[in-house]
Amino acid sequence: MPLEPVAPRPVVVFTDPSIAPEARARLAPTCDIRVATAYAPEAAMIAMARDADAILARLGQITAAVIAAAPRLRIVACHGSGVDCVDIAAATAHGVVVTNAGPANAAAVAEYTFALLLALVRRVPQADRGMRRGKWCREPQIGQTLEGKTLGLIGFGQIGQRVARIALGFGMRVLIADPRANVPDGMTHVRLDRLLREADIVTIHARLTPDTFGLVDPRTMRPGSILVNTARGEIVREDALIEALRDGHLAGAALDTYATEPLAAGSPLRAMDQVLLSPHVSAQTREAMAAMGQTAAEAILDVVHGKRPKYVRNPAVYAN
Repeated sequence: MPLEPVAPRPVVVFTDPSIAPEARARLAPTCDIRVATAYAPEAAMIAMARDADAILARLGQITAAVIAAAPRLRIVACHGSGVDCVDIAAATAHGVVVTNAGPANAAAVAEYTFALLLALVRRVPQADRGMRRGKWCREPQIGQTLEGKTLGLIGFGQIGQRVARIALGFGMRVLIADPRANVPDGMTHVRLDRLLREADIVTIHARLTPDTFGLVDPRTMRPGSILVNTARGEIVREDALIEALRDGHLAGAALDTYATEPLAAGSPLRAMDQVLLSPHVSAQTREAMAAMGQTAAEAILDVVHGKRPKYVRNPAVYAN
């Protein structure tokens, strides 16, 4: 069924207004495009997608109820590497293809991982705030050097591999915890528990799956270490992270993702000086946004024309 062409002028729903114009330009000549608000609630998504043939998913959730309410739906093309915003089992059961954007955002996320890390260990936000307040305070700006430190990477896909290469350029020792990884020379493949015990800095690059949900308990990390998360907030036990930061077990954290997004206004993380926060923007470069949008659009057009797209995340949908 997924290889049958879709009727003329298919309806495509964008789940976020900020999807790159390149995606709209690629789809507009042959598709009718509807744009939902970011993080639209389930009822709004059901109403928007009821007669949709495709969903280009960036922000918000494509739940089983949304999929069940959209009998024409043929593909959910995710605007990134993760597909956890989609109920994969429901999609497969209804014959809906789910794709991601492959490596389109890998360089952007890897670079942002180090942008967060460097800003945290060199206290860049504090320096900037002090200068803007008319101060010239050099003594509190004593940071840490990355050279010689041990970096532990959880996940060694396209993003993790790039982070590892950057780390070697800084003169860091690199540990990898990923059961499927083929680790190159110059890095060490270890179990997760050893990585958490030995790493000065832990960065997360795994996909969110049932196996990785709550995988990292920051209380088991090396005392005085740092956590950087540009993957998915649900991989980290957030309550344990807050506890480890409060009692000084961790020296700091740099976070781009959270267990619940948007991050609640009253989250304790917002009040912690040793924590650097950003609103899930690690993939947001002009180049990556254009590449992700175009990749998702091409996947939609492939399905429209009865072709199998790249980066299918539920290949079982083609089994029948």
